[in-house]
Amino acid sequence: MEEQGLRALVVTGPEEISYLSGLANQGHFVFIALVVDAAGEPATLVAREMEEPTAAAQASTCAFAGYGDSTDPAELVREVLPGLGRGERRVGYQPGSLSFPVAVWRGLDERLRPVSWVDCDQLLAELQAVRSEREINRLRQAGRLSDIGMRAGVAAASIESPGGQVVGAIEHAMLAAGSDYPGFVPLVRSTEQIRQEHVAWVPGHLSEGDTIFLELSGACARYHAPLGRTVRPRGSRPERADEISRIGLASIQRAMRPGRAAGDVYREWSEAVGAELGHAYTRHHCGYVVGLGFPPSWMAGRVASLRPDNSTALRAGMTFHIQSWILDPEAGVYALSDTALLTRDGCELLTQTPHDLVRPAGR
Repeated sequence: MEEQGLRALVVTGPEEISYLSGLANQGHFVFIALVVDAAGEPATLVAREMEEPTAAAQASTCAFAGYGDSTDPAELVREVLPGLGRGERRVGYQPGSLSFPVAVWRGLDERLRPVSWVDCDQLLAELQAVRSEREINRLRQAGRLSDIGMRAGVAAASIESPGGQVVGAIEHAMLAAGSDYPGFVPLVRSTEQIRQEHVAWVPGHLSEGDTIFLELSGACARYHAPLGRTVRPRGSRPERADEISRIGLASIQRAMRPGRAAGDVYREWSEAVGAELGHAYTRHHCGYVVGLGFPPSWMAGRVASLRPDNSTALRAGMTFHIQSWILDPEAGVYALSDTALLTRDGCELLTQTPHDLVRPAGR
């Protein structure tokens, strides 16, 4: 903040608020902000008045300022912001946050004019980019919980299974094993519907001959380790896409090394898959950063991904949900994903479920 000449910072992303204060609840459906003073005074948590007991329990190092349901929260943020004298009109904020309503921002902007708003999304992302040992331990536990959820989902996917039943089995297994509620509902659908990304499940039953795709994540102290698997029906023959997807995932693991650019990893994955298919193959990315997550996501709001144009240098301690999706009219459909920790020596998978899964016989 000092380097960027910021007098204050208004943090509104649930993940960033949790990282800086410890607050971890479901109250982010209304406005919550953490106001950080560059002078080093205790940060102030601005939230509904009813959140004060939670703040006292989880974010006790912060001051608390509560607003009533008939109060404009922008007015309270203005009151708790440190004085903005002449030459101190630069205030950091998160324009990419899903939790900073336009109405609140406009109200605050009007009250503070003249003010220079400074985009601090990257500053906050950089702060969290490399995981501490404590965070890595939480991610390892989240990976273990994801494996438990995947086993339960595959077991529940008998010859005839409603998608919701499979999702219920996944969540029951993970929660019973100690998981937090995940930031995203498990996704279960047949590969015929795989392009309907972010659909939790399609109404009706998974039929006997369906190849299904499951994507899910357990959560430990709000840290997530997503996992995706394609599961063929018993007795079915693998398609070319199965092996190509595995080759692609292995190429990502080899490419992830400290000092390399995120775009380099994508290029090596795309080239490895394209060589097997015999033609160029592209997707929007082959993975993205994961860590803290609150609904409606198991990652922070901004997608920091392994994409072609990303020059971000990889560092030991970063964690990614790496993905190798093959959707090809000739080779077939198959998708795999794991959570990976970048180490000094390369890449370590935090999810351990086998890649070659088969749906169980009906009960």
